[in-house]
Amino acid sequence: MGGFVGLVDFTEAPDRDVLEAMSRAIEHRGLFGEQQFADGPVAIAHRRRSNQAAAMPMVVADDVVVALNGWIYDHTEVARRAGTGRMMKSDTDAFLEAWRRWGFDLTQHVDGVYSAAIWRRDTHELHLLRGRMGAKPLYWSRSGGRFAFASTLSALRRVPWVSSEIGREQLAEYLSFRVVHSPRTLIRDIHQVEPAHWLRLRKDGLATRRYWRPHYSPANAPKPRESDVVPALQEAVEHAVKRRMSGGLSTGLFLSGGLGSTAIAAAARSLHKELPTFTLSFADDPHPESPFAGRVARLLGLEHHDVVIGTGDIARGFGRGVAAMGHPIGHPALFLQMALAEAASERVDAIFTGDGSDELFGGRMLDPIIRRLRMAQRIAKLPPPVRFGLRLALSRSTRGRQMSAPTESYGLELGIGGSNLFSTEERARLLKDPRLVRPTVRYDVLAPFYSDLDTDPVNQVLHAYMRSWLVEESLARADRVGAAAGVDLRFPLLDREVLTLALALPGSFKVRRRGGSMHSRWPLRAMLKGIIPPPLVNRPKRGMPAPMDRWLEHQGRVFLEQQVERLLDDPNGLWHPDGVRAVRAQLGQPGTQAGTKLWALFILEEWLSQLG
Repeated sequence: MGGFVGLVDFTEAPDRDVLEAMSRAIEHRGLFGEQQFADGPVAIAHRRRSNQAAAMPMVVADDVVVALNGWIYDHTEVARRAGTGRMMKSDTDAFLEAWRRWGFDLTQHVDGVYSAAIWRRDTHELHLLRGRMGAKPLYWSRSGGRFAFASTLSALRRVPWVSSEIGREQLAEYLSFRVVHSPRTLIRDIHQVEPAHWLRLRKDGLATRRYWRPHYSPANAPKPRESDVVPALQEAVEHAVKRRMSGGLSTGLFLSGGLGSTAIAAAARSLHKELPTFTLSFADDPHPESPFAGRVARLLGLEHHDVVIGTGDIARGFGRGVAAMGHPIGHPALFLQMALAEAASERVDAIFTGDGSDELFGGRMLDPIIRRLRMAQRIAKLPPPVRFGLRLALSRSTRGRQMSAPTESYGLELGIGGSNLFSTEERARLLKDPRLVRPTVRYDVLAPFYSDLDTDPVNQVLHAYMRSWLVEESLARADRVGAAAGVDLRFPLLDREVLTLALALPGSFKVRRRGGSMHSRWPLRAMLKGIIPPPLVNRPKRGMPAPMDRWLEHQGRVFLEQQVERLLDDPNGLWHPDGVRAVRAQLGQPGTQAGTKLWALFILEEWLSQLG
């Protein structure tokens, strides 16, 4: 891990004082030194995370300068295939050789978790790349002949010509999804490089292109044999774990007791690697997850650490946690995850997480969707006149539309993908400016995620969750939390090999009916058969927000009222007071998501106050 910042100015030499200010803004991402380069129209600074002598995150050569945030797997092998006979000292060295050998096509030969900046010294071209899943952030801003880029949004706010004006037109997106998706941000002049995209800057203009698309199982593909799929997946996960344990870093595992992290623990044990595990307990939680994680750890013979967070910890860490995100992610789990990462960093340098298991294999978010989708599939088989009449009748209610939407566009028709917090009506009650409500925001955001997908409805829905929930929320949160805590978070289930196998599975393989019940993430359940007892494999998993929502009602009541008052003060002129009070009044009422909505508002208001 680390981070980089840079300036390109085709009108005059970049201001080195501005570069210094940008570099200080990412100091938390790299505590072991800084490296700078300036020549003609470009100036770049890199903060190094590792204290290893071989770590060279920025390489300056005669023809090119490369800055890397993240790591490249098997970098020595990458350099060998690129044709160099030299021993590579670092990931960045190998990345440079890959650029020289393959140019734009290096992304087809290089695997890892990274974002990168490449400056061509001969042609004065800047290239910015972000990895396939976007786990490493990359922001940019442009004004005329000036261009700035950075690993954090806060670093770009140190640039005098970059405005901090709020992108109010994106508020509806945040309120609906609790994130703003790349390439957008909540700052009007700041943008993100999208995952799996390549941006090229020249004096005569800016261009971007997508270099990778996921390849899903085609629609109506036959279901493969479990005896073929499960061994291949087990081998791929083991390989992914092994690749991420290289480099001499001590490694642990966030163990939730869920299927994803348990599969990683089992794979590590198969490799004779006993990872210390870390689980978070919420003080006074009547239904904690930690006993399940502890039991899994004992079954696998792993050293287990239970980290307890209390009421005072949440209130004290609120502002610091929002600041660590840099750009608002309205999920209260960030405060718990930060506490867990800080505790783990005292014992290990890197942490594995099970992120991706839900989005690749079909998690609990599918449970309510599958039943209605099956009804929609039955309706789709009816004769056209009957089908048309039935759909017309059912369209008069939300539940009816969920049961009768066309299966070929099921997810997009219903706006499925990512979090779904404030409805159009709720946004209209909450936002003072009716122009900001944007009734079509979910369709506008999700339509690109559903385009060009030749796969079944289940995989279409999972892809939308992957692009929204996983990339913009889970991975972004993990990267920022790791940077703040000083520990690398790594994602074995998002390895290229695991990803390829998972995407190639039809939705019918990922969701099964057994004993009258639906079971999602079937491939992971099959992998763990015989390793973990069935009650642990098949139990329902609860997410982190549940105790956080309940905390607002009880131990966090003082915090709640303070944050509501901040919203009502409304220094930015965004909120209807009655809309805020309506959300507050729903707290504790089943089915309202009021606690989750309040956390999203509190996080946004705190971030806005930190803009200054």
